[in-house]
Amino acid sequence: MRIWNAIIGVTIRLVCLPVFLIHRVALRLDTWLYPSLQEVPIKKPLFIVGLPRSGTTLLHRLIAKENQHFTTMPLWELVLAPAVCQKRLVGRLTRVDRSIGHPLGKLLHLVERQCVRRFGSVHTSSLRAPEEDYLGLLPFGGCFLKVLIDPMNQSVWDLAFFDQRLESEQQQRLLSRYRGLVQRHLFYRGHHYRYLSKNPSFTSWLIPLSETFPDACFIGLRRQPEQCVPSQLSSLRDGMKLLGNDVTSPTIISRFVDLLAHYWFVLECAPQVLPPTRLMCIEYDELVSDSFAVIEKAVTRFGLPLSEDGRREVRQACEQQRHYRSRHVYSLEEFGLDRIPLRAAFGLKSHSEANDSGTSQGEAPQRRPLVTPSHMVHKATEAS
Repeated sequence: MRIWNAIIGVTIRLVCLPVFLIHRVALRLDTWLYPSLQEVPIKKPLFIVGLPRSGTTLLHRLIAKENQHFTTMPLWELVLAPAVCQKRLVGRLTRVDRSIGHPLGKLLHLVERQCVRRFGSVHTSSLRAPEEDYLGLLPFGGCFLKVLIDPMNQSVWDLAFFDQRLESEQQQRLLSRYRGLVQRHLFYRGHHYRYLSKNPSFTSWLIPLSETFPDACFIGLRRQPEQCVPSQLSSLRDGMKLLGNDVTSPTIISRFVDLLAHYWFVLECAPQVLPPTRLMCIEYDELVSDSFAVIEKAVTRFGLPLSEDGRREVRQACEQQRHYRSRHVYSLEEFGLDRIPLRAAFGLKSHSEANDSGTSQGEAPQRRPLVTPSHMVHKATEAS
């Protein structure tokens, strides 16, 4: 297993390093080709954060249907063309490919179909689909996706706990890089758009992001830990297995429980920092039961733009979503987790305790400070 892990890790690095180098050179080239980039305004961006597997992708893609006012980064921009010069090059190549019968487009479509066949039950995507824009930070070491390759690397987990473990200088450097990526997207798509972002990993970035973008609004999604934790671990199983890692490792499980508990506490404490005009928290069950009502609530709360055509597109997409049934199957038992201790790690009572004391499921009568989960993970690591 260790030899395979090493081989896969080296192979990925050999592939990614030159790609990341090209991206960094292209991004630097942008500053020479387009000197007005730094002046591109980012007006009232909307960030969707929250626990992974809590409906963030669903809400992101539903709101993205309003493409007259919102713009968001598709996968192809993030992994192939984060720089403006690269985006324009891809546009020219696409036109050439179209003129000769789409040979490259057909090849990419075939690859997409294979990926969907393997991972579609967990997270369906395509090169044109809206995706998590933290992928654009891969060349700068700012994307938590690195956990698939090296889940035992402490620096990866330090990045995950962005607001607690990174020095202010590191935070500002990554925030500056991220701001530059958004400005490039708006430069390419149009300054008039309102930028839409979705990243569960940005939950630990919430407060720093709110300071970097002082007119930004945030939607935070939550799901009960006994559902979101095994769903998240299960969604990572194939990716980690491919890279020679085992998501059922007690150390990996402990670290993910700690991280998701931190996200939970961030969302609990955020209303103390951000006013209701900038933050709205939504439970997963509320979203899946009536997603259009949730979007209408956000439109009212934040004054979001929603054209008649956009409203029709969003409503239609919401109706289609109501009939969707996920094929993703998971359980607490397959990861050796128990409901009561898991809820305790999130500062929550078990359902029976909550009923006995008259406390609601989502309420934590004795809330722990935000640093508590971090102490838990260090103890778990030392014990292992």
